[in-house]
Amino acid sequence: MGNFDQGRAKKSLGQHFLVDRSAIARIAAAIPEGASTLEIGPGRGAITESLLKRVGKLILIEKDDDLAAMWQERAESDDKLTLVHDDVMQCLLPTVAEYHPAWIAGNLPYNISGPLSAALFSLNLAGGLVLMYQREVADRINADAGSKTYGGLSVLARHFYDVKRLLVLPPGAFVPPPKVHSAVLLLTPHGRPPVCEFDALQRTVRQGFAHRRKTINNNFRGDMSAEDWASVGIDPGDRPERLDYPAWARLATFLAAKL
Repeated sequence: MGNFDQGRAKKSLGQHFLVDRSAIARIAAAIPEGASTLEIGPGRGAITESLLKRVGKLILIEKDDDLAAMWQERAESDDKLTLVHDDVMQCLLPTVAEYHPAWIAGNLPYNISGPLSAALFSLNLAGGLVLMYQREVADRINADAGSKTYGGLSVLARHFYDVKRLLVLPPGAFVPPPKVHSAVLLLTPHGRPPVCEFDALQRTVRQGFAHRRKTINNNFRGDMSAEDWASVGIDPGDRPERLDYPAWARLATFLAAKL
């Protein structure tokens, strides 16, 4: 195993390494003992080492060449460990399809947290997700309908999961310290059968939140009549952030049926 205390974080990869031991322990403890787990961006291994003590199987996705080389060396002598050396945006879905992890954990790179989150929320995992974000992003995902921070990711997260904030971390919990606070979210399956396809929901919220200050009717002008809005039980004069998950799911189902 290489020395994970050496080397510098790479700004191009959005790297900030967690060093707060109590936070690391709480994140690892959120995942049940013996569970198969995928970790995104293990970095120098702060969370990874704690996970290895708990989980039955650990799959790592690491893009950084130097860090991947160190983890590959470690994996060759540890049967519990598998390394996927690739860009998570390219390999996430195939990796999940191959290894079927019950849980996914990760300190998500700030620069791809939006599209990566959407991909993660599309996965109907048996266990759930433990994800670290810039606090502003975490607050948006955790927001309820009617909040100013409620948006597309808030809706998508609720397709398969209940969302809970696990902890907040100051900049000093990381090396190098980011300029903002971070937060960890715990997403666990709610078990309710989805009423629409995730892709249809994603298309709908993307269009619906394209212009937040406009009414929902304005954002779907030409797609929905007054009768259509009545049939899905949505006030066309509402703003997008007023619609809760069930309303977005009804709208996505209706629009998908028209295609």
